[in-house]
Amino acid sequence: MYMDIRIVAGGPVECLPDLKKIAAGLDDVLWCGADRGALLLAERGIKMEAAFGDFDSVTEGELEFIRQAAKDVYVYPPEKDETDLELSLAWAYRQKPNRIIIYGATGGRMDHAMGNIMLLASAEHLRQPVKASIEDLQNEISFYYPGSYTIHKQRKPYVSFIPISEEITGITLTGFLYPLTDAVLKRGRTLSISNQLNSQTGTFSFSSGILMMIRSTD
Repeated sequence: MYMDIRIVAGGPVECLPDLKKIAAGLDDVLWCGADRGALLLAERGIKMEAAFGDFDSVTEGELEFIRQAAKDVYVYPPEKDETDLELSLAWAYRQKPNRIIIYGATGGRMDHAMGNIMLLASAEHLRQPVKASIEDLQNEISFYYPGSYTIHKQRKPYVSFIPISEEITGITLTGFLYPLTDAVLKRGRTLSISNQLNSQTGTFSFSSGILMMIRSTD
C-alpha cells in the first residue's frame, strides 16, 4: 500500500502548485496523469505509474514523451462515458492508498471544474475508504459524510462549509472564529463562508447531509 497517490489533470498551469517541489519531498507516492496532466508531469521529470486519457489535447510527439515517463499508458477513444480524471480516479482507488490528492482539476473551463468537483461529491466516491481531495494554489476541496472531524491550522487560513445536499443538520464548529452549535446549513445560503480557526486545531461535526469543505487563501 502506498501512502499517497497524486493525480494531475490538465487544468491551467498557473493554478498548479510546484509539482516538482512536491515530488522532491515525497517518497512513498504514486503519480498518475490524466490526459494533458500526464504531459505536465513528464515535462517536470516526474515518473508516473499510469496515465489515462484520449490524449486529444497532445501531439503524437508529446504522447510518445508521456509513454517514456509513464509505466503504463491507457489510451481511450474520445467518445466515452467517463472523463479522463474519472478513469484515473477509479484506478487510484484500486491501488488502496491512504490518500488521493488531485491537481489540475480547477481553473479554466467551469464545466470541467464543476464536473471534477462534483465527481468527488457522489455517493460512489464518498463510500470509498480512502479520502480524495482537490488542491490548487489557493484552494483545498474535500467532502464529508456525517461524523466528527478535526482539522489543523495551515497556510490556507479560510475555511468554508458548503452543503451539497439540500441541508446539513446538527453542524457544530469548535475552535473557529465563528462557532456554530447544532445549526442547520441550507444549500444556497452563505452562513458558513470564510470562517477561520482561532486555535491550532478545530473540529466540525454534523448529523445529516453531504458537506463540502474548502480551505483557501487570497
